Amino acid sequence: MSSELTWLSGLRRTYLSNATATRDMRVQLRGSRAAVLFTLYLVVMTFVLLMVYNESLGSSYGQNSLAVAQSRLQGFYYATLGSLAAVVTLVAPSMGAFAIVSEKQRRSLDLVFSAPTEPKYYLVGKLLSSYRFVWLLLVLSLPFCAVSVTLGGTTWSQLFITFLLYSMYGLVCVSFGLLMSTLCNKVLPALIWTYAALACYLALTGSLMAVGASASGSLTDINPVFSLNPVCYSFIADQTWPVFGREIPTWILSIVIHLLVVKFVVLGAGSMIAPGDSKEIRGLRIHSVLYSAALFFLVAMCIGPFFAGIFSSGSASVPSGMKVSDTLQIFHGRALFGLLFGLGIIVVPYLSSFAYNDLRRHRPDGTFKIKETFSGRPSGHLPFLCVLFIGSALAYCLGGWYSIGSTSFMAFASRSIPGVGIDFNPVSPYFLMYVFLAFTIWLTAYLLGWYSSSRKPVLSRGRTISLFFFVLGIILPTALFSILAESDRGIATGVWFLNPVAGVLSDIPAARMSGIHGAILLCIAVLLTIVTLPKVTKQIALNPDLRSEDRHDINEAIPAV
Repeated sequence: MSSELTWLSGLRRTYLSNATATRDMRVQLRGSRAAVLFTLYLVVMTFVLLMVYNESLGSSYGQNSLAVAQSRLQGFYYATLGSLAAVVTLVAPSMGAFAIVSEKQRRSLDLVFSAPTEPKYYLVGKLLSSYRFVWLLLVLSLPFCAVSVTLGGTTWSQLFITFLLYSMYGLVCVSFGLLMSTLCNKVLPALIWTYAALACYLALTGSLMAVGASASGSLTDINPVFSLNPVCYSFIADQTWPVFGREIPTWILSIVIHLLVVKFVVLGAGSMIAPGDSKEIRGLRIHSVLYSAALFFLVAMCIGPFFAGIFSSGSASVPSGMKVSDTLQIFHGRALFGLLFGLGIIVVPYLSSFAYNDLRRHRPDGTFKIKETFSGRPSGHLPFLCVLFIGSALAYCLGGWYSIGSTSFMAFASRSIPGVGIDFNPVSPYFLMYVFLAFTIWLTAYLLGWYSSSRKPVLSRGRTISLFFFVLGIILPTALFSILAESDRGIATGVWFLNPVAGVLSDIPAARMSGIHGAILLCIAVLLTIVTLPKVTKQIALNPDLRSEDRHDINEAIPAV
């Protein structure tokens, strides 16, 4: 019983009586600066919404029918929500971006962690203080949105639910700012990277929303997982979603998913400032595997019926000499490759490096140790990438199989698409060659970073080389080859043969090239391993944190290598 009381007391101390949040909130509201900013905010909102209101109603408002007037009032309500979304998008990320950078510039961050303060307690305090400021902006804009209620443009319940969802969006924006604030040492880079990360988040959630809308047919019946974009907040206020046979309001599920996203981002921020072998790092890696697997599973479940629809309607072209079922495997393979490539460009460069000039956990302690998979040490980077890759790929296969088959999970095998007569086969060579190409790209990028770090152990050096391979080695040649050999895109001849993703981005007859390029990249990865391993072994021997018996084993292995 005492352990439960201790746990509850810790939660209360962290979330309800956080000293960091109280201090920051007092600093934010001290003096007349906050009052001036709030006044300017109200003046700008009044001016913008007054123009929108006059534009929505027009001079002939009294001559319109009731239906037209109602439609215009709803348009004013949506315009008000759009203005509110713009304010939250501009203000909330900056509040989080200043949180940690200001502490670094005052050189007080080390002093904070010299006391018995956990990273979670400190980061939650920063998050709550910035979130309270966002809530003040939402409360101040409530009278403007209430005009739509009094005029009949919406209801109080819809307005409350929409405001609650926008507050969750503000919390997500603050968490992104908090994450980038831990990565940067100056305000301007923190702001730039925060807005860049938020733009990627909006693009990703917008794409997921489009996938969900295409799968359901409209925004009136959208999956809660795909409701993270603020565009759909006003549409899901009255929606429900079945969960284990019960209809649950979509906005409740959406709030839960928003909080999970915030938890993941805060774990990422905690891993940046936490020492080695901390629970924040282990939690971040475990959540990464679970979140990516869930995302891949849900995307596959939505893509499966979409592919079934285009094949059943005959809108998908099948190349001569190929079966319809093989073409379906190519479609799924391309989709999975795109997801894995996007995940890899985010994760792989960060893990493809080690150094002595940063935190102690970045010092090399081995090349491949399964027991260090979730510890955050360099020896666990490659095992973690393998777990992340395999988990994501299997989740996509399971989602694609489940979306076009029955609800039974008794066997993992091909399932027929109803009314089409073709199968989704996750062990088809046409599907696996895309998985193989994605894996070799991950492996080559990782080894390039480690090769660079083995020559000069600096974190930024290896990460830059790995990112360079993803961006300049894969993405830019695609655009260049498209310009130089546009007529060769369908058959992957000429300079297009040199592009490692020729079989992915060109027409279907060129898809067989993915396996060839994967084999070439695998050979390059083997050569990089042979060249890099002796250098890495010598760098490991220089690690002062190694135990004496480990150092002896490494010194004995250096001449043999």
